[in-house]
Amino acid sequence: MKKFTLVAALMVLLCGTSIAAKEFDWSQCWCNYGGGIKQGDFIVNADVGLFYDDLSLSSYDGFWFFPPVMVEVQYAQPIWKLPFTFGGYAGLHGWGYSYSYPVGGETYRSKKTFMAFFFGGEAAYHIQMPPKGLDLYAVTRLGFNIPVKNTYYDYYSSFVDFGEAIGANWFFSDFFGLNFEIGYPFTKFGATFKF
Repeated sequence: MKKFTLVAALMVLLCGTSIAAKEFDWSQCWCNYGGGIKQGDFIVNADVGLFYDDLSLSSYDGFWFFPPVMVEVQYAQPIWKLPFTFGGYAGLHGWGYSYSYPVGGETYRSKKTFMAFFFGGEAAYHIQMPPKGLDLYAVTRLGFNIPVKNTYYDYYSSFVDFGEAIGANWFFSDFFGLNFEIGYPFTKFGATFKF
């Protein structure tokens, strides 16, 4: 009975999507914002990231990780017919670990910590797809990491991040939705607001 219910639910979903796709104007998807975004709208994302620079460090004793927590603001401004948003982001992230090693019959412990404030600018290209609330985009970012506490990197105090990602906003109303993005320097998810 569970298999039948699952198959029936999938059939309803596929039929609903194909009906929406038949009514959709595919020739204009590349020059329209999705999710009801219009020129002049502000999009604000409050996200938690999933990124980590060096997963090999997780094998150390006492490993800890503070995922990126960030706020992102974008402004919808087309260039020619292309639906772009421009804006910036800021947040905080960090990690650390401790390890012990024997020296001459004694055991020494060492701790490394890195906490940084990060910020930067971004530009995203959006496309419209059949589900009304869906907004797909590709984004390019250029930003900086400024350490708040740094005992991990001995050779520099701040660094530049350049990255690209693909993502989606799914709006449940004219104001609120969810955001998911995968790429570098972080993969993130959270809430999105449209003004």
